[in-house]
Amino acid sequence: MHDQLLLDTQRRLRRRLFEGPDAIAWRPARELAAQLLLYLDEPARCWQIAAEWLRETLDADRVDGGWGGWVGVDGRSSRYVVLAEARRPTLALPSVRGVSFDAADPSIRAVWAGDGVAAIAEVAQERHFSASMRGALQALGTAAKLALPVRDGTRPVGLICADWHRQAPRWRPRPCNALPSVAAQLLGPVLAASQRLAVETIEMDGASPPPGPVLTAARAGDAGLPDWVPAESKPDDAPSLTSPLAAALTPAERRVALLVAQGLSYKEIARRLDRSLSTVDHQLRSIRTKLGVRSTSRLVHLLSEQPSSLR
Repeated sequence: MHDQLLLDTQRRLRRRLFEGPDAIAWRPARELAAQLLLYLDEPARCWQIAAEWLRETLDADRVDGGWGGWVGVDGRSSRYVVLAEARRPTLALPSVRGVSFDAADPSIRAVWAGDGVAAIAEVAQERHFSASMRGALQALGTAAKLALPVRDGTRPVGLICADWHRQAPRWRPRPCNALPSVAAQLLGPVLAASQRLAVETIEMDGASPPPGPVLTAARAGDAGLPDWVPAESKPDDAPSLTSPLAAALTPAERRVALLVAQGLSYKEIARRLDRSLSTVDHQLRSIRTKLGVRSTSRLVHLLSEQPSSLR
């Protein structure tokens, strides 16, 4: 059930992001979209991917992102808590992961009041900053800053910010000008969908959601490498499908069938083979048709009944 929900959400977003007149046109943003869709059911990882992409794209010293950071129409504020962070490896800047900022601060209110990127060339001189915010940022080594509100339509989602330790850095015009559309077309819809997917999964499993903003702190430390290994780095003695059962399958379908037989989910197979969920779904349909089975569970059972097919 979870895999089907993930697949349906991924298909809907793929159509929105890549098809029609409103499709994303900028190639770097399309590449980011493809990567985010692969990790759609891991909100913390999606934020981390976005932070790393933005740091590389802007050549920033540090990028942070996460849920919250706005004041609602009722006057209640949702604190901005840094969930994801990417830092320039050659600079010894302090980490901001887990740091909490008051959404009612004039500087953060000004970000949401703007139409695009809020650019602060000199933090020390910015008039919108309160003394406490200015002091906090300077203590973190921030001399200049770009801040971007992330919305899903009109609904606020979170913030993503880029920092530099030097004043008035050489901001790259092309990516800076593209950021508002990247936030509106890509980050807002995808990050909001990722959050909803996580909530729906929790509800399906019968568990209670964590307190506070959904998944604000969940897996906050999970910023390392993915927990999978590309297929080409597998050992040479890994099992392969060479039996008559697999003779009708293409090499790509054999790799998918092997992973199915090992009990991997659609998402895990997609990551292992660096394919989209829709590609994996198409290949599994073809495999089931060729082997004469109606469901993936029956396919697993068939392969387990014939272990020689894995030799």
